[in-house]
Amino acid sequence: MMQSVMPLILLPIAAAIITFLVRKSSTLAALIAAGAPAALAVFALSNNLSNPFVLLGRVMILTTGDRLAIVFIFLSASATFLGIWRTSPRWTYYPVALVALSAVAAALGARQINATVIGGRPFDAFQYSALFMTIAVALTIFPLQGGRPGVAGGTLRYMTLTVLALPAFLAAAWTLDLYSQSPDATALAQASIVLMLLGSVLLLGGVPFHSWLSAISSESPPLSSAFVLGIINVGAWFLLLDFAHEIKVFGTDPLTFTALRVVGITTALIGGLLALAQSDFGRLMGYAVLADIGVALTVFSIHTDAGFTAALIVVIVRTFGLGLMSMGLALTRQKYADDKFDTLTGLAWRMPWAAVALIVGGFSLAGIPPFAGFAGRWAALQQVAYTDLGTALALLLSTIGVAIGTLRGLQSILKPIASADRQPFRTPRLTILLLGGALALSVIVGLFPDLISPAIRQMVTAYLGQ
Repeated sequence: MMQSVMPLILLPIAAAIITFLVRKSSTLAALIAAGAPAALAVFALSNNLSNPFVLLGRVMILTTGDRLAIVFIFLSASATFLGIWRTSPRWTYYPVALVALSAVAAALGARQINATVIGGRPFDAFQYSALFMTIAVALTIFPLQGGRPGVAGGTLRYMTLTVLALPAFLAAAWTLDLYSQSPDATALAQASIVLMLLGSVLLLGGVPFHSWLSAISSESPPLSSAFVLGIINVGAWFLLLDFAHEIKVFGTDPLTFTALRVVGITTALIGGLLALAQSDFGRLMGYAVLADIGVALTVFSIHTDAGFTAALIVVIVRTFGLGLMSMGLALTRQKYADDKFDTLTGLAWRMPWAAVALIVGGFSLAGIPPFAGFAGRWAALQQVAYTDLGTALALLLSTIGVAIGTLRGLQSILKPIASADRQPFRTPRLTILLLGGALALSVIVGLFPDLISPAIRQMVTAYLGQ
């Protein structure tokens, strides 16, 4: 059973129990929370894990593509927990986040391979994937709340919109099941495609279901937002790739990719435009991620191996900019009442490391060289530039919008302040070391994207069964 998805589902739960028991020692809890997914990522990378595993009567099968996806998600979670340790020492939601990771692993494992519509009932596993992903989404309400009484508006919007994806997916599975019994009823196939598209856009946060992104980035603890936007949301992307390959009706109908293209271009443009108009870094981060989602959807809709690869590069390199920007936000919110540009005037003189993290993170999310996000934007533009100049222009405008929003923030934090106010806040050495490592990785990936692109191409090849 060790050569199956079982350890990736059960061991995070075991680590969650341990971190709960040692929660009074924040450092120990953080190190266990960060170490467990990192160790499991190494385990998954070095083992095949393709043996079946029965969970609640459901046979769980982990494909090579899903295994590589889990490696990335678990490593991202480990880095996020380290960031939380250095910026939010009283953060007590490691157990919840670890169980959410377990649910994501279950969602990626709970599908059959190469499911077809005609003949049999191949959709039970698909329903379980949607259910497990919804469980992961629901669990994130606790870190997003940050221990505050009541329910924050952003958290409520996030829960409402993303959980609505579950009934859409369940209804799609039901109509697909009916279609498998009546293959001449093409209306059922079309209805299932529309429902799958609705569920996917709800889960990913595309326009018009996007209002929660900026809200949680503004209201919630920054690294809790990063956990949602860089881990849970990324898991949803891998599910979409699975659906496009395994559910033949969904993955071969032109309607699917035409609709995703329209949603992607609209999302990229609106994200860039709204990012340009922001006056605080929290909302800027949310809209930058929205633009990133739009770019990824646009190149995903090309429906080629190269398009899928470009989309995954966009999604994966997002974590570098998102991690840096959320770390910078977490550090500034420790000292300042909010993260509005005016409030952070002169930040570069008082918290230089936080200022660098905010600006480099923003530029990376915008796709500006030489930072990591440039690798994703360049891969996306390469896919559309020679075939659709209008789409390429839309993606470029999106990038410009996020970049200008970041430049407006940079203008504020670089403003000179009185000498008496220049006394810098102390940043612990371990925090500086963590930020320095993240900055170095962002620049290295931005300058040498071939360090990660072969692995992503291998992931896409594994997903497509080639």
